[in-house]
Amino acid sequence: MVTVNSKQNPSSERLNIVVLVKPVPDPKEPPKFKPDGTLDRLSMKLVMNPYDKYAVEAALQLREALGGIVIGVSMAPPHAIDALREALAMGVDEFILLSDPRLAGSDTLATSYALSMVVKKLWSKLGKVDLVLCGVESSDSNTAHIGPEVAEWLGLPSVSYVDKILEVSGGYVKVKKLIEGGYMVIRVKMPAVLTIAGTSYTPRIPTLRDVITARRKQITTLNADDVSIDTSKVGLLGSPTRVIKMWAAEIKRRGKIFTDTDIDRLIDNFLAELRKDGVKLK
Repeated sequence: MVTVNSKQNPSSERLNIVVLVKPVPDPKEPPKFKPDGTLDRLSMKLVMNPYDKYAVEAALQLREALGGIVIGVSMAPPHAIDALREALAMGVDEFILLSDPRLAGSDTLATSYALSMVVKKLWSKLGKVDLVLCGVESSDSNTAHIGPEVAEWLGLPSVSYVDKILEVSGGYVKVKKLIEGGYMVIRVKMPAVLTIAGTSYTPRIPTLRDVITARRKQITTLNADDVSIDTSKVGLLGSPTRVIKMWAAEIKRRGKIFTDTDIDRLIDNFLAELRKDGVKLK
């Protein structure tokens, strides 16, 4: 629950919140790869990044407490629209899909630049953007780069691994940030970028009516030119790094069976084999 200080928080403090959402390959299906070893996203079913659901839930709870608007933003191929409708079904007011063949192959730096340009366009349209939220990372690459990098492109403060948004008051947001061995409470001036951890927020489950309503909503699709993206900074040519190859991890188990009529000798042989394999025993 978000605390609102009515003495310091004027009634006009309705928040304009942007939530960054990434469609990722459905983990229930085996990954598909192109001949060059990269993921073939166009032939794979995409779903909403589970970590981003926590960010959506945090944004919706803020809107319910303070009023305002929640706008989803994603950079993905056109067929990702179905995956993005889940955010609309959860309660996001609008959704913008940035989709352009020239963006294909962008690394996290190029992707964060492109997303920041969409945020800037929304900023111009709305007059302000108070918060940009996203999940701590994506389930397909786990870099945790996008939130902090978007903040850098926008020149905004950022807080990562936010467990809970505690209070909005007087133009500041107070958050509980997870750290090794505990947490810390940070008060940061808005506008700001927050990456939300999946610890305190339970994403709401849309009803059938919500799902049907979301199917009827229009998702606005923009290309690179629509948001004034410098295409020399994106795609394979504009990315400082590129993925050389990806592959599915293989887990091979080795089994050994020890037999001996002498139980003590059997145990000694077993322990010796463990030491041989590098297992440290007391």
